[in-house]
Amino acid sequence: MKPFWKWIIGVFVTLLLVLSVGVWYLGNHWRPLLNEKLHELVLSSSDSLYRVEYDDMDFNLVTGHAYLNHFKLIPDTAVYHRLKQQQKAPDNLYAVTVSRLEIKNFHPKNIYTQRKLNIDQITIQNPDIQVINENQPYNDTIATKDKKTLYQKIDKVLNELTVDHIAFENVNVTYSNRNEQLEKTTRLKNVNINVTNLRVDSASQYDSLRFYNAKAVDLQMNDYRIATGDSLYYIDLKGIHFTSADRSLVLEGLKMTPRYNKIDFYKQTKIAKDRFELSFDTIGIHRIDLFKLLRQQKLYAGNVTLGQSKVEIYNNKAYPSITEKKIGKYPHQQLRKLAFPLKIDTLLLHNLLVTYTEHNGKTGQTGIVSFHDTKGTFYNLTNDSLALMNNQFLTADLQSKFMNNGKLHIHFSFDMLDKLGGFTYSGTLTGMNAKALNPLTKPLAMIQVSSGYFSRLAFRVKADEYKATGHVQFYYKHLAVQVILKDKNGAKAKNPMVSLLTNKFLINDSNPDANERFHPGPINYRRPLTASFFNFLWKSLFEGVKASVGIDKEREAKLMNTAEEADKTVGKVKGFFKGIFKKKDKKEPKAESQN
Repeated sequence: MKPFWKWIIGVFVTLLLVLSVGVWYLGNHWRPLLNEKLHELVLSSSDSLYRVEYDDMDFNLVTGHAYLNHFKLIPDTAVYHRLKQQQKAPDNLYAVTVSRLEIKNFHPKNIYTQRKLNIDQITIQNPDIQVINENQPYNDTIATKDKKTLYQKIDKVLNELTVDHIAFENVNVTYSNRNEQLEKTTRLKNVNINVTNLRVDSASQYDSLRFYNAKAVDLQMNDYRIATGDSLYYIDLKGIHFTSADRSLVLEGLKMTPRYNKIDFYKQTKIAKDRFELSFDTIGIHRIDLFKLLRQQKLYAGNVTLGQSKVEIYNNKAYPSITEKKIGKYPHQQLRKLAFPLKIDTLLLHNLLVTYTEHNGKTGQTGIVSFHDTKGTFYNLTNDSLALMNNQFLTADLQSKFMNNGKLHIHFSFDMLDKLGGFTYSGTLTGMNAKALNPLTKPLAMIQVSSGYFSRLAFRVKADEYKATGHVQFYYKHLAVQVILKDKNGAKAKNPMVSLLTNKFLINDSNPDANERFHPGPINYRRPLTASFFNFLWKSLFEGVKASVGIDKEREAKLMNTAEEADKTVGKVKGFFKGIFKKKDKKEPKAESQN
């Protein structure tokens, strides 16, 4: 498959060759000669696949200026189908229109005396490029026939071709992918491309620092919007800037926003599905391997840097839960399945805010968990099989302020080749005021933390698609809670009796406790098959935290018996403990679906 740039450069180099030939054969009949030569060159160079049309062409030997109006490169579909039958058809079919092409100062004297075509500037106005992609399997196995460099193709006519500046103004591209059952179309509008110091001669043909014979190619596109396939979101991009000299691509103002407000979103989905709002001030991709990107369609880059970013997730649990099994859908498993090969050495995060907000259908309240000022680094972010043979682990080292209070440091290691999606995570949470949990526990668990300080929570967990094992070491002191219950009228109030029982018998107020006994937190948690990756993370971690605060199975059973024998004046103590420990009746299902 010929890269897009080869076609573009090839078309305009052909026009330049025609110009040089026109100077040599200049005479009374120069216009018919140029027309004939142009059509002949396009037909012969494309196996008759393309023809050209234009309204007017002229040039001035005194000023060295030339122009071409309403140029069209038109594919012949009949020839294309014949080439397909002969297994000679290219993967891409192009249709190009240009409203005006201007050439300023092509130095006619140099053509006569030195066989050099030196042009100061070329301007291509309003090019419209339509690309139809239909991959032909034989193109992946047939060796490239024409291995000549661009200079070797023109050296019989010219010793040198240079253009100081080429400007593609207001480019529109329509790319149609016909490799799937349903055709997919992508449109790019208002793209501006500037090519600097294009040189084709005996020395530059092997210059590896040049990008398709140019010293630099800059691409700029502003205000781009697409709708996602599920019609729930818009993706907006304020600007894209690509620079070949720096081998960098910078995305500015990238946002994914819902098309509906929270109420209407769930009227559309009708299930408790996560609703996302994403924004990234800048995303910089640096040290791009341009050869792999353009010749092999692989994104290899040294590093990706995310500037100030925000990820907001909302879920309304008043709607039915998703029953779809999520096996094989961990983030690193999704990366492995991505059709586009990539390899990023390092991905850097700076000042990322992550919030998860959940509306509890039972309590009618909305709780939030947040990670502020998140920063860190991902290493070996790749799905390329060859790269994974050298290093099969994707790792991440992250730091954040949990609930904008405690200092969280966590390390991940994902085995990209493990068929069960194996990974490990470990880290610490230090220096946290327990009351900072109230925006989460009060609305969702009907528990208000009245005091407590978390000195250090250390954890180490090994997990796969089905289970997590590990341990937690949780050092804290002066932990106390107040329980909130609803009365018969639905009003919420703190229940002193239940709170007293909880603080006295359910939890240890400190770890180590008053007897200086430390309570470890073993983790042996089996993942519900409908649970998401992040749900699995915190649920497995909570398994160890629960044991650390003193809630083991023996105490759990005793407390359940105590609740059943409690006086009715205590109110809903029994229901409270049953709610915490999810005591099951004989007719109750064994497990409850989660996500």
